[in-house]
Amino acid sequence: MEQFAYVHDTLQKWLQHKVQHRSLGQLLLEKEAMDIAIYGINGIGKLVYDDIKNTDVKVHFFIDKRYEEYRGGYDGIPVIGIEQLCLIAENTYILATPEFYFREITDDLMKGGIPLERFISLSMVV
Repeated sequence: MEQFAYVHDTLQKWLQHKVQHRSLGQLLLEKEAMDIAIYGINGIGKLVYDDIKNTDVKVHFFIDKRYEEYRGGYDGIPVIGIEQLCLIAENTYILATPEFYFREITDDLMKGGIPLERFISLSMVV
């Protein structure tokens, strides 16, 4: 139940921004996150990308545990797994879309050498 309440709150805030004609890309730019990799491609990850792609924010990668299903990438963007985190530049933020699993995702990324200050969740943006 807690998971659904958390996601509902985040999505409600995102929708409020959309009604005010403010994209996630604009919100990320305000936080000076111009280069990102989106963690999680299915569901919300694709919606996040759609809301960012026509802004000045550059999406360099999608990161997903099921990256093998996207061998050709998605919309020209490579989809990588945790073991390929070394491909991500040091100035790139990781935007986690599976909100409820943020702690687990953080642990995986830190094991892969990504420092904590480069993680952001969708709720931190909206």
